[in-house]
Amino acid sequence: MDRRETIYCRRHYSEGSNREIIIDLEDITIMTNLNVTRKLAEYAVTHKEFNDQAVHEAKRCMLDWLGVAFGGSSHEGVDIILKTGSCLGNSQIATVIGRNEKIDVLHAALVNGFMAHVLDYDDTHLDSFVHPSPPVWSALSALSAIYPINGKEALEAFIIGFEVETRIGKVLFRKHEERGWHMTGMAGGFGAAAAVGRILGLTVEQMQQAFGITATYASGLRSMFGTMSKSIHPGKAAMSGLYGALLAKNGFSSALDVLEARRGYFEVNASESDLQAAVEGLGNSFEIFKNSVKPYACGVVTHPIIDGAIALRKQFAANQSDIERVEIEVNPMVLDVTAKENPSTGLEGKFSVYHCTAAGLLDGECGPKQFTNERVNAHDIAEVRKKVSARINKNYQTYESKVTLYHYSGEKYSHYVPFAKGTENNPLTDQELEGKYKSMAKEAINEERADNLAQFVWNLNDKVFLSDVLKQCSSEEFIKAGEG
Repeated sequence: MDRRETIYCRRHYSEGSNREIIIDLEDITIMTNLNVTRKLAEYAVTHKEFNDQAVHEAKRCMLDWLGVAFGGSSHEGVDIILKTGSCLGNSQIATVIGRNEKIDVLHAALVNGFMAHVLDYDDTHLDSFVHPSPPVWSALSALSAIYPINGKEALEAFIIGFEVETRIGKVLFRKHEERGWHMTGMAGGFGAAAAVGRILGLTVEQMQQAFGITATYASGLRSMFGTMSKSIHPGKAAMSGLYGALLAKNGFSSALDVLEARRGYFEVNASESDLQAAVEGLGNSFEIFKNSVKPYACGVVTHPIIDGAIALRKQFAANQSDIERVEIEVNPMVLDVTAKENPSTGLEGKFSVYHCTAAGLLDGECGPKQFTNERVNAHDIAEVRKKVSARINKNYQTYESKVTLYHYSGEKYSHYVPFAKGTENNPLTDQELEGKYKSMAKEAINEERADNLAQFVWNLNDKVFLSDVLKQCSSEEFIKAGEG
């Protein structure tokens, strides 16, 4: 029996219970011998090899995160968070992307994480279904208000955070997600803690403490999908990871083996899963190469269907009266996540594969304007939604689909999508990504500043500080006021 198991037994027998206690030491040993928490902490603290491709991917993630945050900066939920946060703290030092307000560091992490997710336009790691950039970049950007972080440090810390959160996510997914947990809310905080902890210079043991603190904060329910509360999950993950790392730096204690411990994170949340997935190849490969950048502002599982619908529209300029019916063939997860047949709000439309199919056919795009309340309730798109039927194909991956359109003339058009646009095997180019970023940035800043900011990101290095980048992210009104 190892020392940790002995402590566990003594603790339970010393509680004064007269009941017979049976402890399955074999189960404990299987979990504890992997030392997942320490291995991830050691990696976060000590890893030093970052190739140019990984660094470039981190820049892509940052640019995408900034773009979707700009795009979400005017959402009413941002107003509510800022109003609430202003009542709770007087330290107005951290930048809120695309806004003229300043706020305290923890609420900056929360609100920037929220706005980067509220359009459902943020990146996705398909092996874990974690949205990796909002928790990590939001935490690092908030920290930069009180701690100097140069560009090189920021990019390397982000890569570390990405690796940690997605590896933990891989262990949790898919059983955990099926139980009703939202992966980003559950795993994103670990990435934020790892990234912030690296910047703060935590020791390995302090990093383990930070993971423990973060684990006990982690949450996020799928029942929140279609509401503002779903989008607060990555913000809360950013806030929790940031706070956990700061607490650990100052000596706050937690379980050192939180991931593999009996009644710890994995046993409670993913007892049937393979813990080895969290550390296999650690340090020799990067999960960031598997990241997907969204071309459409909705759930990633709908993207291959949208690709197919847009392709059919190019073949045949459809309008409502031409379409007799539409059949879509999809991965099982599509109807698990996006089966809402009659959405009534823009948020609900993001979780309706029927609406996404109709929007692709009629509009030829699925950007934010396809998910306004007005467009979701428009007569033409509502009529086409009714004509869409879905069929499960268990052999399909989440990134593939087939869309078939039946015309009233009797003609039939089909399109098969092997890899959705934006995924690992069909990625957005740098130019396409920058185009997406600029389309969102214009919601808050002018074109010239958006261009300059993009160049800041592409050229980020140890001569530029993250706070310098963030200074360019406030709204036009704030910049003009400062110049005056």
